[in-house]
Amino acid sequence: MRFILLALTLLGCSTAMADAWKSDPVWHDGLVEKATYSASREIYGQPRPYTAIFFTNKEQHDRATLTKATDSKDTVEVWKHNQIEVIPTPNYDYKFETTSHLSVEKMELTRLDCSSQEFCGTSFKQFLREPTGKELSYWSFSYMPESGRVSRQIKVEKEPMIPQDALPLWLRDYDFNSRQPARFWMLPSQKSNRATGFLPVAAEARFAGEDGDAYKLEVVTFAPTRMAGSPWDQPSRPVGTFWMDKQRLHVMTKYHGADGQTYELKSVERVDYWTIKGQ
Repeated sequence: MRFILLALTLLGCSTAMADAWKSDPVWHDGLVEKATYSASREIYGQPRPYTAIFFTNKEQHDRATLTKATDSKDTVEVWKHNQIEVIPTPNYDYKFETTSHLSVEKMELTRLDCSSQEFCGTSFKQFLREPTGKELSYWSFSYMPESGRVSRQIKVEKEPMIPQDALPLWLRDYDFNSRQPARFWMLPSQKSNRATGFLPVAAEARFAGEDGDAYKLEVVTFAPTRMAGSPWDQPSRPVGTFWMDKQRLHVMTKYHGADGQTYELKSVERVDYWTIKGQ
């Protein structure tokens, strides 16, 4: 009995430690976390270096509209993870803004918005959780030839449904104590001016060791085949490797994607970017 109690105590401690970053008082200091990265992405067949800025903070959202609450009494606390990326190319700058919202309690997707702008036009994509919680609405518009608007309903599965674009936030909640694989359904990245895929694929985050001050996590997806068994029994293919800081908030310090996308952390600070200065 003493061994069982000890095991349960240790399990409880492990869970508490895994969740501690979410309840850290810093998230209620009135500021936002600003992480600045040296980044690279392939455009026109060449890697294009640029600076990416990720803002992360907590907000109260109105449950009916899934937007920031001011007067609403029916709210849900969410993470807002806003990625700002302006990528210079010889023709013109490519601009991507991608905002993920995950519930603080369960780390479930409530809304993702992604827009791209450049000289040729503007494209927009969105995942939105329906009030029933059983479906995600997806709609997108791409100005590219014969693309236009797409609208679909996506069934919410038992395992978490997480956008690839939200992984720098969601992986902060990985259980770095147990280091067991974490299964989820991955929604494809929406960072493109072109029409993008929207159907989820089975995915898994795997502990891949320690590297200095960071934990390494490898994310893979599973190619659907005619093999029997669960989707996670199929052949896997890499998505990318994430380095997550060992310190209490587990910010992403580095990323190497199978598609050539990279991020390397330059600085982290807490800022107030919404107050108009000089008044």
